Amino acid sequence: MKLKSNFLSKRTIGILFCILLAALSWFVGNLSKRSTQQYTVKVSYKDLPSQKFMTTEAPSSVRVELEGVGFSLFKYAISTPTITISFNELKRVKHDKYMFNKNLISQINKQYFPDVSVLSLQPDTLKIHFQKIDQKRVPVKVQFLLPLPEDYRIESYQIFPDSVLISGLEHELDTVTGVYLYKKGKKNITKSFSGEIPLKSTAKIHYNAQKVSFSVQIVHVTEEKIETKVQLLHQPFSADVKLFPEEISILVSGNLEIIRDLKPTDIIVVADYRKRNDTHIPLEIYKKPASIEVSLSDQKEVEYLIVH
Repeated sequence: MKLKSNFLSKRTIGILFCILLAALSWFVGNLSKRSTQQYTVKVSYKDLPSQKFMTTEAPSSVRVELEGVGFSLFKYAISTPTITISFNELKRVKHDKYMFNKNLISQINKQYFPDVSVLSLQPDTLKIHFQKIDQKRVPVKVQFLLPLPEDYRIESYQIFPDSVLISGLEHELDTVTGVYLYKKGKKNITKSFSGEIPLKSTAKIHYNAQKVSFSVQIVHVTEEKIETKVQLLHQPFSADVKLFPEEISILVSGNLEIIRDLKPTDIIVVADYRKRNDTHIPLEIYKKPASIEVSLSDQKEVEYLIVH
């Protein structure tokens, strides 16, 4: 019984193999013959008139009829190209209707279907309606979402262009106040970096730039107390003024490299004699590097003594 079962199993496999081989031979035979086939392909448009806006009524796809050997046609069933149509190559037949001419069909044939023949494109006449567009310039804003280590921060950044010219219908532009972009970064960024963010025009809004370039300066920050001498501002000519204390502690925070290279003259703390009261003069940060922060940590004022 077991031998009979094995025999039937092998016989079944043999029959199936013959059927598969016959089907494959038929399929290959058909692929080697010439035939025609229709495919739907996406279209995009270029060389559009300036100061005009194409409405969404323009066809986004067409049917293309191809003739060729089955092998060549079969690959277009798997993947069809997107055809880019130059508006300048279309033949205008009415106010908002444009027709494929023979020259354009020949160009499409050579560029997108070189191994077969393009018999026709349907519809052969495209309805393309334009409206007058408005333009306005808006600022470009980039928000950097960077997970920096605790002792690092963004010191500054530059973007280019910092504004773009946008085009579209008036009612679409009215609500646009700017181009707002986001740049996310990887963890533990400790070095300055640069890059680009693509700008993609939409069906309603067109940009005059294709990308925004940026440069971000990342710095290692620190915070420390340093001692500095208090200088008297607007000292009277007729008397000598003594300050108590003459030196104070200030809190400095910012770029580690800049703080390491600070000179005594880089930070000046003053007591303005004209702002004195009966016993004290308030302290002010008179001078400091722009890239660091300086604060009066403990001492906000000093005592003074007038010596005649």
